[in-house]
Amino acid sequence: MKITNVEVYKFFSPKRKTDDAWGKWPIAKPLSLYEDFMKEKDFDILDLVAGACVVKITAEDGTYGLGYTGLYRESASFLEECLKPHLMGMDAFEIEYAWDIMYKSCCAYGRTGLLIHAVSAIDMALWDLYGKAVGQPVYQLLGGKVRDKIKAYATGPDFKLYKSLGYKAAKIPMPYGAMHGKEGMKKNIEAIAGVKEIMGDDAEIMLDCWMSWDTDYTVRIAKELEKYNVRWVEEPTMPDDYDGYKRCKEILNGHGILVAGGEHEFTRWGARKLIDLKCVDILQCDVCYAGGISELRKINAYAEANGVKLIPHSHNLPTYHFSISSKNSPFAETLLDPNVPRLFTGEPQIENGFIDVPDRPGFGYELNMDYGAFYKYEDGKYLYDYKFRTNLKDASLWNVGIPNETNTYVKGNE
Repeated sequence: MKITNVEVYKFFSPKRKTDDAWGKWPIAKPLSLYEDFMKEKDFDILDLVAGACVVKITAEDGTYGLGYTGLYRESASFLEECLKPHLMGMDAFEIEYAWDIMYKSCCAYGRTGLLIHAVSAIDMALWDLYGKAVGQPVYQLLGGKVRDKIKAYATGPDFKLYKSLGYKAAKIPMPYGAMHGKEGMKKNIEAIAGVKEIMGDDAEIMLDCWMSWDTDYTVRIAKELEKYNVRWVEEPTMPDDYDGYKRCKEILNGHGILVAGGEHEFTRWGARKLIDLKCVDILQCDVCYAGGISELRKINAYAEANGVKLIPHSHNLPTYHFSISSKNSPFAETLLDPNVPRLFTGEPQIENGFIDVPDRPGFGYELNMDYGAFYKYEDGKYLYDYKFRTNLKDASLWNVGIPNETNTYVKGNE
């Protein structure tokens, strides 16, 4: 069945309300080292790229599949200009062939980063299309369920909400990093103690450091973490600091704590390096970053052969279809923020800390066209969707530079 159309959408994220739990909770990032720079620029660096690139791939019989890049919108130009030409006229069921064509045609300038984000979106769209075409959920195409439902953990700052929803596990975005010194470390420990008090002693606690710690900081905080029965510490160092990862793992393992990482790693080759260098106990490769479902399967096979669990980063139906069909992936992440709409409809509700994946064909989701402002990206140009034009010109809603009709970037309603 031939691919007859590839449509690319570039979504902008709604500006987060400052009075919600996420807005009040500080989260350390690598750039927190340069707080003066951040204050001078008066924006979060992620505001420049946040949103999503969504691709809709349609076959000759009208069946379509949807895929996306997760948190970042800037893959749209790669997808439209570099990858779409390869897809037109291709057999929609030849997913492995499509992945290899995309990777090998672009690896000279995009072996990681935004190019692989774009490849991931296409791969997910093809799996979604395949499932719809044969009338089966994707998990069935991956070999079927190995469990009835998936144990979930909540990532975020609203722990009273997570407790009320029946979660037995939560991941804390660490408010402070190594750059904040002893006072920051003290506040991190206070945050962990507060979460334990809310969630209860039996709750599993994980820490998301988002690349803001280092080996020295890990040495000094490890003994304190042991008191709170922390299950894992996630991304303590920058992704390319493999020696630092390995050292952190040695330190934390000595205190009964695991090290997780791989959210910001790409493809099977990046994942293999983390495994071979013994940097992590748990891989967290993201279906939207690492290369899609096709690549996640390869990463999982290598991880399982080396005794490493794969608990993917992210909170979406493609991830859940993968996890419910893999015995090496027994845990799933959810990001809950009731103040921000979801990009897709049809996502399952969390019941007593578990996820049950729907049995609808494909991934079982549909694009939420009311998510936020977007452009359709076509032939190298952004085309207005006039349904959202009013929103686009409301500077109070969107804190990003946006292109006007002549493809010139403007700020808000200038």
